[in-house]
Amino acid sequence: MEHQTDWSNVEVLVVGTGLMGSAIAQAYAQNGLSVGLVGRSEPSLRRSLALIGQELEDARTKGIFTERQANEIKSRIRFGQDLEQGCQGKSLRLVIESVSEDLELKKELLGKLDEICPPAVVLATGTSCLDADVLALAARRPERVVWMHFFFPAHKIKAAELAALRLSSKESLAAAAHYMEAARKRVIPLVRYRKGGAANVILIGVLLEAARLIEEGFSGAGVEEASRQAFSIPGGFGSMLKAVGPRLAAACLASFADSSQSDHPFHRVYDNFFSPPKFLTSEKDASSGFAASSREEGRPTDVITLDYLKRRLWAVAFMTAAEVVEAGIIRRQDVDTLCQLAFEWPEGPFALMNRIGIGESLRMVTEKMELSHRREINFPVPRLLIEQAQKNEPWPMAEQSSS
Repeated sequence: MEHQTDWSNVEVLVVGTGLMGSAIAQAYAQNGLSVGLVGRSEPSLRRSLALIGQELEDARTKGIFTERQANEIKSRIRFGQDLEQGCQGKSLRLVIESVSEDLELKKELLGKLDEICPPAVVLATGTSCLDADVLALAARRPERVVWMHFFFPAHKIKAAELAALRLSSKESLAAAAHYMEAARKRVIPLVRYRKGGAANVILIGVLLEAARLIEEGFSGAGVEEASRQAFSIPGGFGSMLKAVGPRLAAACLASFADSSQSDHPFHRVYDNFFSPPKFLTSEKDASSGFAASSREEGRPTDVITLDYLKRRLWAVAFMTAAEVVEAGIIRRQDVDTLCQLAFEWPEGPFALMNRIGIGESLRMVTEKMELSHRREINFPVPRLLIEQAQKNEPWPMAEQSSS
């Protein structure tokens, strides 16, 4: 496979042949760009090629693409193992790292990319939960590194988060925005970057609350139904977990719960809030640990219990949504758009709060805070939400979201 690779026309290079890397490459190829995909081994590249082929075949059978279009898309993707060769393509403008959520692995890769890629090439980390500011410092020229966060499956989900890191240049950010739009993404820009961005703080928080409910003895089936009703989604907790992936969810919890830097802005707010339940850390395989959380047995789920479960899930969604806005991470009017496009929720958290009532929403958050504190788990109540409840007014929803 390697000796046949021609990188000369590749504009975007994706490093990492897992599910996300493959989907990002497909997203660019579907939108007319020549894209390269670099993997560690020939078997991993063949798996990626097969995965993309299957996705395109499924799209063809559904009438999304013709056979000719599917073949053209595949022809735009170059596969190879030689990273240095891939970085020397004369058309290359952007390299996206999409390897496993391992701090040292990503730092090593970004350092190498900085060495071998021409100076004008922008480097992007796609980390979901690690601190991208720390990763960028692995490059001698951190001004060329930005954060581009796609959602899985990247070739289908319309939204993506984008942020300048502490040392990113305006030119690097502008180039990244251009290439996100080239993949037909609704770019949701962060006002400023913080570990986790905005979307994953909200989603991982809700998934964690679902897991805590199960640890407390509620049935997986009950939590599943409560999450379906709470967020008007067809698959409930199971589909949300599937969208994130159990290994990624476990990696996010590990990163979000990391207290090694007590002065980190993220830890100062959340402290031990993201500490996972014991059953999620006792399994050797993170995947089986999360899968175990969907077991059926537990307390019977009557109407009153179902309402209680929904209130718990809503409380976390409302708290995290208000917190990322209060912290200056994202504009409030962009949060709902992000959740609607990335998670396919019909309503975002702020629209949900308006429908339920701001006072009642704050009451749910306060009840959850009191319960968490009794269990010695931190649960911040954003001042932003308190002040809105004191006004006794709904969140203004007339502002237009960023594009």
